[in-house]
Amino acid sequence: MSSKVPSHARIVIVGGGALGTSIAYHLAKAGEKDVLLLEKNVLTAGSTWHAAGLMGQLRSKVNLTRLMQYSADLCARIGAETGQDVGWKNVGSLRLAASDARWEELKRAHTAAKSYGFDMELVGPDEVKRLFPLVDTRDLRGATWIASDGHVDPYSLTHAYAKGARAGGVRIVEGVTVTGLAIKDRRITAVKTADGDVGCEIVVNAAGLWARQFGELAGIDLPITVVEHEYFVTEKSPAVPDDLPTLRDPDANFYVKPEPGAMAIGGWEKETRAAYGLGKLPMSFGQELFPDDLERISEVIEGAANRIPILGELGVRAVVNGPIPISADGEPVMGLAGDYENFYVACGFTSGIAASGGAGRAMANWIVEGDPGMDLWAFDLRRFGKPHGGLAYLRDSAIEAYSKYYAIAWPEEERSACRPLRRSPLYQTLTAKGAVNGVKFGWERPNYFLKAGEAKPPLETFERAPYAEVIGREHRIVREGVALVDQSSFSKFEVSGTGALSYLQWLAAANVDKGDNAVVYTQLLNRHGGIEADLTIMRQGEHRFHVVTGSAFGTRDGGWIRRHMPRDGAVSVHDVTGAYGVINLCGPLARQVLTKVSEHDISNEAFPYMSCREIRVGWAPVFAARVTYVGELGWELHIPTEYTAYVYEVLKDAGAAFGIADVGYKAISSLRMEKRYLYWGADITPDDTPLEAGLGFAVSMKKGDFQGRDALVAQKERGLTRKLACFKLDEPLSVYGGEAMSVNGRVVGMTTSGDFGHTTGASLVFGYLKGDDMALKEIEVEAFGRRSRATVVERCVYDPAGERVRI
Repeated sequence: MSSKVPSHARIVIVGGGALGTSIAYHLAKAGEKDVLLLEKNVLTAGSTWHAAGLMGQLRSKVNLTRLMQYSADLCARIGAETGQDVGWKNVGSLRLAASDARWEELKRAHTAAKSYGFDMELVGPDEVKRLFPLVDTRDLRGATWIASDGHVDPYSLTHAYAKGARAGGVRIVEGVTVTGLAIKDRRITAVKTADGDVGCEIVVNAAGLWARQFGELAGIDLPITVVEHEYFVTEKSPAVPDDLPTLRDPDANFYVKPEPGAMAIGGWEKETRAAYGLGKLPMSFGQELFPDDLERISEVIEGAANRIPILGELGVRAVVNGPIPISADGEPVMGLAGDYENFYVACGFTSGIAASGGAGRAMANWIVEGDPGMDLWAFDLRRFGKPHGGLAYLRDSAIEAYSKYYAIAWPEEERSACRPLRRSPLYQTLTAKGAVNGVKFGWERPNYFLKAGEAKPPLETFERAPYAEVIGREHRIVREGVALVDQSSFSKFEVSGTGALSYLQWLAAANVDKGDNAVVYTQLLNRHGGIEADLTIMRQGEHRFHVVTGSAFGTRDGGWIRRHMPRDGAVSVHDVTGAYGVINLCGPLARQVLTKVSEHDISNEAFPYMSCREIRVGWAPVFAARVTYVGELGWELHIPTEYTAYVYEVLKDAGAAFGIADVGYKAISSLRMEKRYLYWGADITPDDTPLEAGLGFAVSMKKGDFQGRDALVAQKERGLTRKLACFKLDEPLSVYGGEAMSVNGRVVGMTTSGDFGHTTGASLVFGYLKGDDMALKEIEVEAFGRRSRATVVERCVYDPAGERVRI
C-alpha cells in the first residue's frame, strides 16, 4: 500500500487554513511546483471555518495596509480565476466614533490614510444613518467610511486558494498529522508524519491553532496562544436590509458582519479565556466549538443593542464560541524561526481572513526571494524573544491584547500585563526616586521622573502639552547640566574569534577596522542595500567586539549576526545583555563629574569622541564608551551587573554639586529629534538605504566588499529618487509619526517620527520625499485634522556641526 505522502517535497507547508492555502497558492504563482501542503484534519478545520470573514484594510502602518489591500483585491478576482465563488461582498465599512477622543483617533486614522494614498472618508451621523439605517445616531460624532472594504466567506476563500494552488501543481494531502522533524546544522531536513517521512528543503508552519505545538517540535517556543472568541448570529428578519456595510463601534466594543436578512455580532470582551486554561489546544481538538457563554460577552451584547435597537426584537439563531490563535501583542507572527535557515512561520492571525491574501504573498516572497518584499517589522517573529515564550506569560499578555483590540491607542499608554518582569539593578532605586516606568521587551525603563507631590500627566490624551513641563525639564538638564539615564535594557552581544574582524567588516556598512578602542556607528544591510540593523560596534581587543543595539532589537539583530557568520568556528556570538548594566552619563558637565570619581584620564585628548576603554569608577571596573544618542558630551558606562548600583551611587554623589538628575526615555526622544538621530523601525527600515536616509557618512565604500555594497553602488550611479528630510513646524502640533505631508493639497509622503524639540521650542518631524519633491523647502503637515507649515532643516536643528559631542 502506497503512502499518502511523497518521500520528498522541496517545500512543505503544515496547516490547511486560509493562511496555509494562500501561501501554497502564491508559491504556485511564483513558479514553485514541488510544494506539499499537509493538513491533519480537513481544510478550514482549525479556526478558519468559524471565522466571521470581515475584510478591513486600514492599519496603523502603510505596509500593513498594503498587505490588507492586496487581500481585498484578491478576494474580488480569485473567484473568477479559480471558478470557486468566495462570497465576496464589497459593501464598504463604517467605524463609528461616539466620543470626542474616538473622533480624534479617527481623524488621525484619516490623516494616515491620506499619507498612504488610501481612500477613506470622514462622514457625519446623517451619512452613517443613510448607509446603515438600523443605527441609533444620537450620540455619534461621526465615522470613517471605506468603500472598498467588505466581507467574504472564509470556507469558500480557503477552497479557492487550494483550488488555485492545485492548478499550479501544489499537492494537498488531508488527514496527515506531523509527529516530528529531522534537524541537522540549523536546517530541517525532513517532516515526520504518521504516514511516513517527507524529505524537504523548506518548512512552513501555518498550523494556526496548533502552531505552538509544531514550533515545539523544532525546539522553539513560539509566542502564540489560543483564546476563546465568541459571536452570535441573529434570526432573519425583513427589517434587516440587504447589502448593509460592515460596521465597527469600538466605543461600544462590537462589530457587525451583515448576512442575508440577519447580522453576525461579536466583540472583544475584557475577560476572554485562554483555551484549556493555559491556551494550549489539544492536538485531538477537531472541527468543534466551546460551549456558549453569552454572559461573558454581555457587555458586547448591551453595547450592540444600544446602538442597533432592533436587536432587542431579533432572536439569536446561533452562537459561535470558537478558538482563535493570538500572539503576545495581538499581532500576527511571520518570518524565519530562531536560528533556522529554512523554517518559516505564519501564525497568530486573529484577523487571518483579512490578512490571508497579502500574508500569503509576503511569505511566498520571503521563501522564494529571501525577503517579504516590504518591511513587515510589526508582524515579524523577531520582535519577540525569550521573555514572551512561556504559556503563563502568553495567557496574561494575549488576553490583555485581546481586550484592548478596540481600545483607543493613546500615544503614552503602556501595557500593564506581565509587569514588572525584567528589572535593571537600578529599578528599585529609580522607582523610589519617582520614576514612571514604561516597558520595552519585558524591561522596566523610566519614561520620566516626577518630583515629590507632582501630579502624573494624564494618560488619556493625544496632546503633548500635559507632558511638556516634565519632559522639558529633563531635556534641559541634558542640554545644560548633567544627567544619568538607566539604559541597562540595551541589547548587547560579544562577537569574538580570529575571524571576528573580517566578518564584521563584511557584515557592516562602516569601516570596523579602526584599531583597538574604536567605537563605530554602522548599519547592517541586506542585499538590496536596505537597513536591517542600526547599531554600535565597540572594539575591545584584537579579536573581541562589544555590539550594542536597541532593547527591542536583540532577537532580530543577534539573529542577523548569527545567521550570516562563517561556520568554521572562527567567529562566536554571545548575548551578554544581562551581564552588564548601562548608565548613560550625559550633558556638558559630564566630564567634571566623571573626573571626580575616576583614576583614569578622561580628557578629550586621552578619551576622544567615538572611542572606548576600560576605566575605574570609584572601586568598580567599567567599560566606558564615549558615544551619544542625545547630542551632548557623554559616556555609555557598561558595568558588570553586580557593580551597577554602586557606580550609580558614586556618580550621583559626585554630581550633586553640579545638579545631576535622573532622566528618562521620553526626554531622549525629544533630544534625538533635535539632532536628527534616527530610529530603526520608523525612520530607517529594510525598505530604506543609508544613502536615502542621509547616513552616507556611516558607509565606507573604500574598505572593500560588504553586504549590500553592490546595491549602494548601483543606487549612487542611478542617483537618489527619495531622501529623508527633517522639518520644523510653525505650529506646535502633537506629532508622533504617521502624519500626512502635503503641498497645495497634494500628499507627498508621511512622517516617520515626530516630537517636540524643547531646546528649539518647535515640533519636529522626519519624512521621506520622492522625485522632484526632494527639492521642496516647505510643506504642510497635518495632525488630528490640524495643519501647520513646515520648513526643511538642513542637517539638524541643534548643533549641526556636532561640536558639543566633541568637547
